[in-house]
Amino acid sequence: MPRNKNSPVRLNIYIHNSGIRRQIKAVAARKDISISEYCVQAIANQLRKEQEIPHEEGASSLKNAVEKAHRFHKETFEGRVFTVSSADLIRETRDRDIS
Repeated sequence: MPRNKNSPVRLNIYIHNSGIRRQIKAVAARKDISISEYCVQAIANQLRKEQEIPHEEGASSLKNAVEKAHRFHKETFEGRVFTVSSADLIRETRDRDIS
């Protein structure tokens, strides 16, 4: 007989640390939910967090890159701001190298 899509599926979790098991039972009891429901909620929350990680890592990497660029600028150019655009400098260098 085929399984109904809405029927629960069994998942066994082995917890080797009895302290963690007691904590799970205590928190589930305080929330007035079953241990099973508490574990499902905890797993679902973790899955949501992990799905967000690539975006957060990307944002974090970009933030780190910007911070590094600012530090490099400050250390290399001592905070001076150049009025010439980098595109103009590249163009001038290319023109000089071609000549």
